[in-house]
Amino acid sequence: MAPYRSSREDHAAAPAPPPGPVADMVQQFADPYAFLRELVQNGMDAGARRIAVRVETLPGACATSVADDGSGMSREDIEGPLLTLFSSSKEGDASKIGKYGVGFVSVFALQPELVEVETWRDRQAWRLRLRGDTSYELEDAGPREGSGTRVTLLQRLTREAFVEHARRARAALRRWCRHARCEIALSIADHEGNVPGSVERIDGPLAVAAPVSVTAVEDDATFVVGPSAGTQHLPRPDGGDAAEHGQSFAGFYNRGLTLFETGSEVFPGLSGVRFKVMSPHLQHTLSRDNVRRDDAFWDALARVRELVKGSLRRELAARLAPAARAAAGGEGAAEYAALLEAALSSPAALDPDEIPFPLASPLAGERALAGLRSLAPGRAPLLTAERADALTEAVTERGLPVVLCGHPAVAALLKQCFPKAHVQEARAAYLLVREEPTRAAEGDAALLQVVAEALARARHGVAGVSLCRVEGALRQRGAILLPGGGERGRPQRSCHAARDVVRSAARWRPGHALYLNAGSDTVALARRRAAVDPVTAGNLLARALLVEAKGPLDPEDSDRLLDLAARPPPLAGGAAARGAPGGGAAAQRAPAGGGGQRRIPQ
Repeated sequence: MAPYRSSREDHAAAPAPPPGPVADMVQQFADPYAFLRELVQNGMDAGARRIAVRVETLPGACATSVADDGSGMSREDIEGPLLTLFSSSKEGDASKIGKYGVGFVSVFALQPELVEVETWRDRQAWRLRLRGDTSYELEDAGPREGSGTRVTLLQRLTREAFVEHARRARAALRRWCRHARCEIALSIADHEGNVPGSVERIDGPLAVAAPVSVTAVEDDATFVVGPSAGTQHLPRPDGGDAAEHGQSFAGFYNRGLTLFETGSEVFPGLSGVRFKVMSPHLQHTLSRDNVRRDDAFWDALARVRELVKGSLRRELAARLAPAARAAAGGEGAAEYAALLEAALSSPAALDPDEIPFPLASPLAGERALAGLRSLAPGRAPLLTAERADALTEAVTERGLPVVLCGHPAVAALLKQCFPKAHVQEARAAYLLVREEPTRAAEGDAALLQVVAEALARARHGVAGVSLCRVEGALRQRGAILLPGGGERGRPQRSCHAARDVVRSAARWRPGHALYLNAGSDTVALARRRAAVDPVTAGNLLARALLVEAKGPLDPEDSDRLLDLAARPPPLAGGAAARGAPGGGAAAQRAPAGGGGQRRIPQ
């Protein structure tokens, strides 16, 4: 194959482009690896459907190639648009700067020793070799079917330099070409390091990192808009520039190739928004690292603002309700937390009374409700729970919603939604009292009788004394004093506000029933002591319960309790008093003054 033009000089070194148009144009590229963007763009201009980028080690060198399946070039294309920046050995002077050459000249930004272009179409292939001194060789490469172009840069690099070169090449492709409208695959092969080759898909959809986003396609432009608030609750996606995960982000693209991206420049009215605009009307500046601030640019920003106030807010509101119901069912807690924070943040914030929250237990058949403030009577707190249980079910049966905080951020966001409301955990505000269903332990019957008698002697008689278990608030309180009443039957449960229980105990009204909390340390200690000395255990427990409920005892009450301890009355039912099995479950409830068995009031 005879060369079209042969250069005989020694090209062992890799000279920088000599002064002239080539050197001037090389300097315009702020990123030396932007040559990859330019070659990808050339392939897209040629109608390529697939572009393959390969970085590999060769014996003593490194090859970086970009191959596409576009329309290829004829000899006329090569000698005309492509070589307008290069000199001929016969002419010796530079020609005009053509549009094609402006981008292609970027291949010399890395000062390669040789740039080889292989192109084919119409069953004819050509091979072009370009050098940094602007000389070139063109030769007929023979017949070849199909069409396409491959551009290869050859450099001398150490293995360490190759690793860095491969890293920067990947970063450049991710930065400039990740939304390209054709398939782009990057392969890296380190033959000298015996590192297995890898192939990575570079192109991806036009999207923003956000809990919710809207996409608008209008004529030949595409807009993608979403809020940044709440994104921190979601897994961070792979790929993308770090700026995409800032408080604000703006990206501008033409046919998917990056013109400009920023996470630091915030445009008016778009703080807290992440958006991308792809339009053929957007153009890059001469330095190719920014977007022109022309009418097309400002019109695009105005449309983004409209989408934020309209479509984005509507989509956010539509997504919240199903997300809240899913979170109530134990799924998608992080997704709901992300949407919730977005709904509470500018510029897409929703009305707080329109924001639904997941419920720990269904209320009136609903798993999620909005307008919670109107459902909490008076100064009652907004209740929360980390999980659904018997307590949340009992509280909900009282008509009170309990917000399920399946994600750590939900409770804080609930306070942000209703800043004047008191937000409190349901387990700190309410308690569930369950009457003990088991048979009385040894000494329990005698203990209950002594406690009832001691309280009666101290002028704090109760309708009856029983054992119970407490869940939620006041779990370590020795006893719960509740209004008496009810019928005999199976063990019962009831739900009460902790503040009401404390107030009731402080008043200690006659006719109330006393429920000893079997889970408290005080009662547990008394029960163990009662197995051998029920009188002492009962008197000490009665004293402890009065101090717990009313504070320090007055002298008269103290004297009466001491007198009872010194001269205890006879216990009813000797066998029961000694804790014999015959005492049974019936003896577990000790009536005071013939009050009979009591049931926990509902």
